[in-house]
Amino acid sequence: MPRRLLLPLVVVGVVSAGVAGTATYAAFSSTTANGSDSFSAGTVYLADNDSGNRMLSLTNAKPGINTATSCIAVTYGGTLSAAVRLYAQNVSGSIAPYINLTVTRGEGANTFGSACTGFTTTGTGDGQIYSGTLSAFPTSYATGIVDPQSWSPNDVHVYKFVASLANNPAAQAAAGSADFVWEAQNT
Repeated sequence: MPRRLLLPLVVVGVVSAGVAGTATYAAFSSTTANGSDSFSAGTVYLADNDSGNRMLSLTNAKPGINTATSCIAVTYGGTLSAAVRLYAQNVSGSIAPYINLTVTRGEGANTFGSACTGFTTTGTGDGQIYSGTLSAFPTSYATGIVDPQSWSPNDVHVYKFVASLANNPAAQAAAGSADFVWEAQNT
């Protein structure tokens, strides 16, 4: 056989031996695995006892005479700790600067509405968390009233709202509305 032919045959033989060597398989193998892994997300959930009813109403109010008082119980039903903030939304009309508003945190008045029977304050001092006009009340989560600092599952806090009309001639015939919102975000 001439040398020119022998060299290509040797090269083909070496390449074939290399390919065959990399294609070997083991006769034995083993694996292990743990049991079924589980994943679930926590929850953030708030509820109140107002049954969708209006909390405060002042109609034909006389300055310094008429007040509207209401208590509302807010319950945290989430599984994660949360920061809850109170703020007002949809503040409309021209009356907001003339509505004096106090908000006090407490316990015991678990019936929604104006009776506030059994309400006692909790927290620092007299429990009051806001005193000012409706127009100055926070209007977003970012600026909302934080009270208390952290809520845990099944916490219930009762809030007593008292609204009155300021003794200011500019309030005559003014009207408006607002929605009070408690918003929870997990911490």
